[in-house]
Amino acid sequence: MNERAQDFGSAVVFPAPEEIEGFWSQDRIHAPRPMSPLAFDLITDTMATGFTRAHAEWGAPIDMLTRPVNHYLYSTLRPVTDPVERARRQAVYEQLPQRLEEVGPLWEREWKPRLVRSVRAGRVAEFGSLSNEELLTELERQRDHMIEQWTIHGKINFGVVAAARFTDFYDATLSPADRAEAFQLLQGFETETVRASQAMWALSRQVVRSGAVRALFERSNDEVAAALRNPAAPEEVVAFAASFRSFLDEFGWRSDAVYDVADVTWREDPVIPLDALRGYIGLGDEHDPDLAFARAAARREALLAGARARLADDPGALATFERYYEAARHNLPLTEDHAFWIDQSGIANFRRFLLQVGARLVHDGCFDAPDDVFDLHHAEVVDALRAGGDRRAPVAERRASVARAARVDPPRALGTPPPPSSGPLDPLVDALVVRLSGRRPPQTQDDTAAVLSGLGASPGVVTGTARVVRSLAEAAKLDEGDILVCEMTLPPWVPLFAVAGAVVADTGGLMSHCAIVAREFGLPAVVGTQFGTRTIRDGMTVTVDGDKGEVHIDRR
Repeated sequence: MNERAQDFGSAVVFPAPEEIEGFWSQDRIHAPRPMSPLAFDLITDTMATGFTRAHAEWGAPIDMLTRPVNHYLYSTLRPVTDPVERARRQAVYEQLPQRLEEVGPLWEREWKPRLVRSVRAGRVAEFGSLSNEELLTELERQRDHMIEQWTIHGKINFGVVAAARFTDFYDATLSPADRAEAFQLLQGFETETVRASQAMWALSRQVVRSGAVRALFERSNDEVAAALRNPAAPEEVVAFAASFRSFLDEFGWRSDAVYDVADVTWREDPVIPLDALRGYIGLGDEHDPDLAFARAAARREALLAGARARLADDPGALATFERYYEAARHNLPLTEDHAFWIDQSGIANFRRFLLQVGARLVHDGCFDAPDDVFDLHHAEVVDALRAGGDRRAPVAERRASVARAARVDPPRALGTPPPPSSGPLDPLVDALVVRLSGRRPPQTQDDTAAVLSGLGASPGVVTGTARVVRSLAEAAKLDEGDILVCEMTLPPWVPLFAVAGAVVADTGGLMSHCAIVAREFGLPAVVGTQFGTRTIRDGMTVTVDGDKGEVHIDRR
């Protein structure tokens, strides 16, 4: 089935369970909206290939598959059925406990340096002088490089297995009253997300200190952007513009979702970081992200000291604690930094190259704008570079199809669910499906419900005004203390946590990005509500109970 198979004219129809083999879940964390055809071919297809290679290398008995249905991304983890391959992987998988201790050091010593070098080189590479055949060669090289990056990512996922092993051991051994306590031992580490938040906060303080720049932010984003491009602007504005450009050059290689290579980055359109700055400008110094970071680090150190003291009389348990913790403590840097260098910067670099391919195809008369290239499939891009030809019709057809798909609410899953497992889940499946994605039994949406249930990801109880934010383009509506109600969050969303009073997310588990950052900022959070963004409306008063995993809605 391709992404148009069920799009009949103006109707968007999803297959019934008996019409699709297996059980497929919509990836609402990384791709909550319809994606472009080229994103499926070059990003999510390569991701499935890379993840499966990583699983095979480390012995996990599952393969990953992805598929587009009406432009929405669905994925599945399928058990390996070939008996020879399954036996080979099982022999390798027996070494998993030892290999979990290798993930963090491998990231620091090998994987991260390799990614940083390739990303920084890709940010400045130019392809305009290449012939069409040379562009084709580069296209295939970039596709292969994307597979290599996803293979590293697939191995990084085992860091979640290490974190899950540690938190399970901590809970079983120390029985904390606060079930978020084990996760708090994994917080307060320096990451690219922390660095980006610190840099944005520094920009906001530059605005606060300058009357001319502060006055500029009372105007529209388009006017701000135009003023920042004006070399004849007042000296303070020119100085701020230079700082802002430096921020975008380092941290602007991102968009508010992940997988769609067609998404415009912050460097291309700075509206999203400008809106985030507006949120920061209105905050007092007590909201400095350095303070939240310091509190998280202090909490971690206090819990570590307490755990070691309690286990001091049990040398065996203490040794296990130390070994498990050493493997698990890399989880936050792995989670945040891989997203920065692979999911964001790596895909942004690929986008940058593809826009140059699009510009060549505009020159060759294939279509009208460079970003039309994203509405072609990989094979069609190859054919267009070789043979030329007018491609305007399929571009227009697919763009209209994506627009129709964007107006529907896709099913959370397709196919027939497998029978419940009678034994423990495979550790990698547990990490990806339960710990990260927060798999729960399907709920029935009830627009009159007074209480939404989810997973209590960060403790505390807060009452406030709900603001439903489905993308970072809507972030400006969030005022200090409002309850952020969202489908998901990813690293580019972190500035909103400094503004919000609590967080409610449709998706995610206890180790999802949203849960991790909420704990870092000390915000109550409930994740995995499934229907929060559809049940809660802007302006409603809601109470977020991060201890019980409940959201109470005042419908008056």
